[in-house]
Amino acid sequence: MTPENEIRSWTRHSEDDGATYLCSTDPKLVQLDALGAALASDMLWWAQPLAEDELRRTVEHSLCFGLYVIGQTTADGGNEDPSSPPLGKTGEMVGFARLITDYATFGWLTDVYVLPEHRGRGLGQWLTMCLDEVVCAWPRLRRCMLMAGNPTTAKMYESTLGMNIVCEKGTGSGLLIMEKPGRVAITPKNHH
Repeated sequence: MTPENEIRSWTRHSEDDGATYLCSTDPKLVQLDALGAALASDMLWWAQPLAEDELRRTVEHSLCFGLYVIGQTTADGGNEDPSSPPLGKTGEMVGFARLITDYATFGWLTDVYVLPEHRGRGLGQWLTMCLDEVVCAWPRLRRCMLMAGNPTTAKMYESTLGMNIVCEKGTGSGLLIMEKPGRVAITPKNHH
């Protein structure tokens, strides 16, 4: 379960569509139905559908970053109240990232996505920047790792998380294993 001191939230307003977005590590906000639909879709080609109890377990045993629409400009130009109960698409989970971690020394980033209709607004970069803010605060972090599906995605992780490609899985597969060394990373060069 996510420790209380790891529950954080950030908000961002998009000038493109007038929406206000929330990024939060609060596991109570994760919409299992939306996450399940994403895992079962072609959008997350590396994933597979999970039963609800399995899905709940993955969320409970990971540090999850949910991305939500919490307010949107209405047709008449007014703003919905982000603190009011969700109406329509307000409150919809539109993105997600999951860090499998011990909350101190290591993290494996997976299941990162932003729904297609919300892409092109910098939300994926913002989501990973929120994650980076959390892991960079861990004083005993050795490394954070992930597997990128293509060079374009790898460049985004390189620029937002400071990740480096450590190897390519299989010849020509396009799968790139990346890492971000932490403050106390031990590498063969500095290990005696």
